Amino acid sequence: MAKEDTGIALRSTVFPPGAILRLAPLLDSAFSSVWFPSVGARYDSLEMCALALGATSRLRAGTGVIRPGELDLVQLAGRADTLSEGSRGRFILGLGTGRSRGGVALSDLVDHTRRLRAANPPGALPIPIYFAALGPRMVRASFESADGVLLNFCSPSYASTVIAGAGRRARDGFRVACYVKLFFAQDDDEARRMLAEEFVQYDSFPQYHEMFHAMGLSRSIAALRGKRQIAPDQIAGEVSEVSMANPTRDETLELLKRFREAGVGSPVVYPYVAGADDSKVAVVERLRSWLT
Repeated sequence: MAKEDTGIALRSTVFPPGAILRLAPLLDSAFSSVWFPSVGARYDSLEMCALALGATSRLRAGTGVIRPGELDLVQLAGRADTLSEGSRGRFILGLGTGRSRGGVALSDLVDHTRRLRAANPPGALPIPIYFAALGPRMVRASFESADGVLLNFCSPSYASTVIAGAGRRARDGFRVACYVKLFFAQDDDEARRMLAEEFVQYDSFPQYHEMFHAMGLSRSIAALRGKRQIAPDQIAGEVSEVSMANPTRDETLELLKRFREAGVGSPVVYPYVAGADDSKVAVVERLRSWLT
């Protein structure tokens, strides 16, 4: 399946910078891309991309995602150009609006993208830009102004719906990616609890609450809120269409297959792993063996 374009997302709170060099050989042989979610101020996702690109020879690396409205665009353009040229075109710039919403946030993102492209030096390698999206309007903006779109924490059927709802076909070369969150722990109860906590946390954000409601997950998430013990049947049905706890090889491959059939050409496995560093590396090794 790796041959079909499968990415991996490495959250810095799970896989810190020191883990990247250790993981680089595994990533380069099994995955087409690695993405670094921006999840706090301690680690810079652009620098994480630099570590991965410097330690690999074929892997693409992307920010997943950064908010250009909070950065100096001239400096961002220069850093992106450095990563692109230094890696011979393997860098992807993933952009998002953050918690800003509405038409103004979207138009600002499109304008920032235009300015970043204008700042790219003549003759420089073009830098693929992906927009983070939760609904059809942002997917439509991605079709018009970006090179790809990055969905997050949704089901294959929802991904298919928002792609169709964008109202037009993407141009040739456009890529649809989607984070597919998987939770791993030595204990199944802990893995299910990790999954439940993530759903509940994301449901507190209005834009994700709306998305979960559209997927018919509101009642399932409400049943998870505040519970320390999560029964296996509570993460079945619609929840298991989005995410899984301690999935088997067959379950993981089947979920990725459903995303591909829904129009997601680049599913991105996003492992959350409890335990020591060796356990985290072991999960990446396991995913690598499943995908090759």
